[in-house]
Amino acid sequence: MTPLNAPATSPYPRLPRLPLLAGAFVVGIVLASLFETPWWATAIAALALVATAAALRLAPLRGPRPAAPVALLAVLAALLVLGHLRFETAGTPTSSPLATARGDHTVVGIVRDDPRVRGLYARVDLEVEQLDGRLVEGGARITMFAPLDPLEAGDRLELRVELEAPPELEDFDYPGYLASRGIYAVGGFPDSWRTVGKHEDVWTTLRATRRWVNANIERTLPAPESALAAGVLVGERGTMPPDLTEALRQTGTTHLVVVSGQNVALLLGIAISVLTLAIPRRRAALALLFALPAYVALVGADPPVVRAAVMAVGIVIASVLGRRTPGWIYLTYAVAVMLALDPGVARDVAFQLSATATAGVMVVAPALSSFTLSRLGWPEDGGRATVVELAATATGATLAVLPVQVAAFERVSIVAIPANVIVAPLYEATVFVAAVAALAGTNEVAAPAARPLITFVPSAFIWIVERLAALPGGEFTVRAPLLAGALWYAGLAAATWWLDRNGERQNALEPTAGTSFGWAAGLAVVAIGLWLAVLQPPSGDARVTFLDVGHGLAVLIEDGGQRVLFDTGPPDGAVALALPPEVGRLDAVLLSHTDLDHVGGLATVLDRFPPATLLAATDTLEEIARRLPAAQSVQTQPFDIGDRIHLTDRTTIEALSPPVAAGTHTLDSDNDGSMVILITVGDRRILITADIEEAAERWLVDSGHTLAADVLLIPHQGSKTSSTPAFLEAVSPAAAVLSASATNPYGHPAEEVMTRYEGIPVFRTDHHGSITVTSDGDRLWISTER
Repeated sequence: MTPLNAPATSPYPRLPRLPLLAGAFVVGIVLASLFETPWWATAIAALALVATAAALRLAPLRGPRPAAPVALLAVLAALLVLGHLRFETAGTPTSSPLATARGDHTVVGIVRDDPRVRGLYARVDLEVEQLDGRLVEGGARITMFAPLDPLEAGDRLELRVELEAPPELEDFDYPGYLASRGIYAVGGFPDSWRTVGKHEDVWTTLRATRRWVNANIERTLPAPESALAAGVLVGERGTMPPDLTEALRQTGTTHLVVVSGQNVALLLGIAISVLTLAIPRRRAALALLFALPAYVALVGADPPVVRAAVMAVGIVIASVLGRRTPGWIYLTYAVAVMLALDPGVARDVAFQLSATATAGVMVVAPALSSFTLSRLGWPEDGGRATVVELAATATGATLAVLPVQVAAFERVSIVAIPANVIVAPLYEATVFVAAVAALAGTNEVAAPAARPLITFVPSAFIWIVERLAALPGGEFTVRAPLLAGALWYAGLAAATWWLDRNGERQNALEPTAGTSFGWAAGLAVVAIGLWLAVLQPPSGDARVTFLDVGHGLAVLIEDGGQRVLFDTGPPDGAVALALPPEVGRLDAVLLSHTDLDHVGGLATVLDRFPPATLLAATDTLEEIARRLPAAQSVQTQPFDIGDRIHLTDRTTIEALSPPVAAGTHTLDSDNDGSMVILITVGDRRILITADIEEAAERWLVDSGHTLAADVLLIPHQGSKTSSTPAFLEAVSPAAAVLSASATNPYGHPAEEVMTRYEGIPVFRTDHHGSITVTSDGDRLWISTER
């Protein structure tokens, strides 16, 4: 790359021509995507800017020969217009019959990616193969009840579903967003569906590998630390708790938990360091270039990852050839290549955030760091320099992405810079922890052994982010026109040029102390965490924890080292996030009935906390075996009325219903067949009622059972069909627990029902988080997560 020939005394930077030309092409596409003006408007603007620049003889457009700048300016203007034309000619994606398909249709298609599950519902993106028997192309987004046996990418489904156009949303072009992903129709809750096979290809294999890595991480680390680790290593965010997701957004640290350029660079660095133990460094770097495409595909090949991979290839090749080319040049090339192949990426918010943040790190941060160190008179190595570099990196990235954040989210975080500075040292250690967890999870002995050694790094990351997000006034609403964003970037460029001119410039490719500082911080957190674990005394009391799983039920019963889980919550895996960190294998899982909000999380439990025994009524066991093949590999045992589990001498679990024979009583619904259990800890009693309704309550009152209990689980999430006065009088609880979701679709709990609990302390999972009842057999305590 030949630099422009500026005079030796020129105060302006010397820029190479090729990235300058690539940058003009990028600017043309970006302008077209933002303003949607005709190409000739861009041509006029380009010629006006070129004429002004030539007249003022602004650098870097100066040269000793008069013809050189004129020719270069003409090429820049042409590339600017070419970029605009490339965006216009890309047009909209090819139309599909799905775009006009309305009403009931039979659809056959392949699940594109592992469905996103929230609560009881799954969002499934299909690559449609047939529409009413006709071959078609295009995608459809289907919302459905999540099946007990989770769907996976590559599953081929046949559905009978009503299709409609994607809905228009205020302030967001949802149909356009879906069309950019090849999705032209949406449908909800199919009348019928079935799996009709599986599509196998290299992508299916890579997705299976991703699930395997994620499962290993989940076996090694507790939640939500496992979700954080999976995010930084393989870009998996499906299990991220909503509260943590919101905290990351509020603190501007979301980019740290998705796979992007930072992840790719860090993992390449770690891998190269390991391989250099056996082969020369240059060969190790070249060898990893062949593995890079597989990693990109593994994590989903999202635009930020592809951009980072293209940059990594250029930087590694330059390093092998002994060339020191600034990283921003490779960023320019990567962005130009991606936009040339798919101009629509310019409107992808993730790509915009990734590219601008990387530009801030590579261009703004070095100038800011150099200026600060020179003004303070500090050396460019050592602990003080590391702190300055971390602060400059966070500041550069935050300032660069600000216009994108305002345009996309209309929110600005004032804690973003300090949050990134504080958690940056833990980020690198968290990536390493995620890799260790992925390996340790392959072995039943290694996973629990590694857990106490590595958990505290991601725990510290999460604790810091949540505390900063809780600060009052941490973010505020901002609305600004596009012109304001352009002026911001112009001002940022001018400020960066001034900082660079007045500081001692650093080489962007030179290693900094940040990595070693990150390792030191990570090791310090591990050491502190180990001491806390050693000093934490074990509890000898029995515990019954009503887990916060949203709309559903999951109750963990513990005593004497024995653990039984009663129900598993909804199919979104919330039970894995709610179970305490120390839980490994379960001694038993006891199921009340087959409703999805009670057994939906069974597949997650079987995978992450494999129980020794699966207990339920006989008909429930048969239904589970039919709907979830994985359950067939677990030892099962019928558990009916009168059966007991003895955890210890003081703690028992007894089934009080469903009745084997109802006699003269009629059970009005399937919910009345729910199992009711009584947990006895010495003299204390806790009654767990699942989803029983009025008929089952009446049967229990008339059955002769002693129903009196210290704590009652409010039946059926507070539904108006339950909690009859006669039943409450028979139980006479000192406290009640409600397991419910603030956003459940059924309006639970009913206001008229809650009035019946007046005078009784009620603890709610939607208000208090997980609720733990602890007892030594004589006394009883209730504690809440929030």
